[in-house]
Amino acid sequence: MLPLKVVSLDMFQTLVDIQGRAAEVWKPILQTEFSEERARLLGSQLLSYYFELAAEVREAGSFISSREIYTKGFQQIFLRHNMNYDSLQAVDILFAQHRLSAMYADTEAFLHRICAQFQVCIVSDTDTLMLPEFYRDYPVELFTSETYRSYKNDHHNRMFAEVIARYGVKPEQIIHIGDSASDVLGAARAGIKSCWINRSQLAWPHHVKPDYTVITLDEVDELLTAGRLN
Repeated sequence: MLPLKVVSLDMFQTLVDIQGRAAEVWKPILQTEFSEERARLLGSQLLSYYFELAAEVREAGSFISSREIYTKGFQQIFLRHNMNYDSLQAVDILFAQHRLSAMYADTEAFLHRICAQFQVCIVSDTDTLMLPEFYRDYPVELFTSETYRSYKNDHHNRMFAEVIARYGVKPEQIIHIGDSASDVLGAARAGIKSCWINRSQLAWPHHVKPDYTVITLDEVDELLTAGRLN
């Protein structure tokens, strides 16, 4: 069995918690009409629209950026709820709050440890401007859907193909760790080992299953230390 060489990481809900910033997106938009409940409702509708449109584009073999998707999503939300707010300004707020996402308690120490042992990259289905910039403090390569005009789980599989080509290793010498189906399914399609970080302890709904399932990054570190991912 070939040794593990590369650790690939998703960003949101893997290394950082965007949910902690969700209400802050809607406070300047709703202003005096803001409430936690209304923010949760609108945030849920926006996210549903994002996944719906992204899936349609992915299945069509096309691509549009996260900025474009969220712009269309805000337009739909504002129209549906008769809200008078500029969708482009709303996207700027959303992006700014994504950049402020806090690292999980286990993230910093995990990154220090794995960067000392492996080649490390971040692979994210997003625009670069959405990403918290702490990754610049680590020796990691960045792969975004915006850069490669591709998604982790599309038919072209360009995102993970680019990772494999960048490091010049066999796919099975890479493990990708992420919280979503796209992380697991896209990695599996490329022949890359997959690790589902299931912080919310949900049931896995897909036929193709992750190679490993963990609740925390500390568990990933234990698997790496024990050599159980090789």
